[in-house]
Amino acid sequence: MGEPQATKTGLPGWMRIGVRIGQKGLKPHRSGAARGEKMDLRCPKCSSTDLKKVSLAHEEGLFRSEGRTRLRAVAVGSGGPDLVVGRATTRGTEQSALSKKLTPPVKWSYLKIVGWSVLLFVCVGWLVFYVNTVTTNATTVSSAPLTLFALISGAIFALLLFVVWKHNHATYQRRYAEWDNSFICQRCGTVSPQTGVDA
Repeated sequence: MGEPQATKTGLPGWMRIGVRIGQKGLKPHRSGAARGEKMDLRCPKCSSTDLKKVSLAHEEGLFRSEGRTRLRAVAVGSGGPDLVVGRATTRGTEQSALSKKLTPPVKWSYLKIVGWSVLLFVCVGWLVFYVNTVTTNATTVSSAPLTLFALISGAIFALLLFVVWKHNHATYQRRYAEWDNSFICQRCGTVSPQTGVDA
């Protein structure tokens, strides 16, 4: 004889399905831990369950400080007495050794690439110009070596921009995801990525 089925007309659809599954004695399949449930995460080296998320350990090792200073003084000199007033704000960041070790990956800067490329282009370009124009007593500024240098420099610059773009859109995102899903063992200090963990 089956159990009487209770009618739950006021429940949303997903709750009614859960009630029917529970009445049939079936258990829903779970591929990962739902929110609020404990996960069984273990250190691969010492099997400790005392793990901490790497991003949290990194933030705990950052110490930001801010100090404000005011100065008021009376100075007497050859021109007579004078009032000196000053104010300063000091901001600083300290970081523990563990926090430095657990620093997240960073994107490469386009601005630095452009700045260094321009500086290098000007320095080496001046050297090529000097060797080509001054030492050979050339009458024209534009020459084959200078044109070749400009073309090679442009190609190298475009290649560097492509490498930075590829790093920022592929390598960085993969490494950041690995870093964000990693845990550090509080017992032995091993950093290990945990698969199937939603942040």
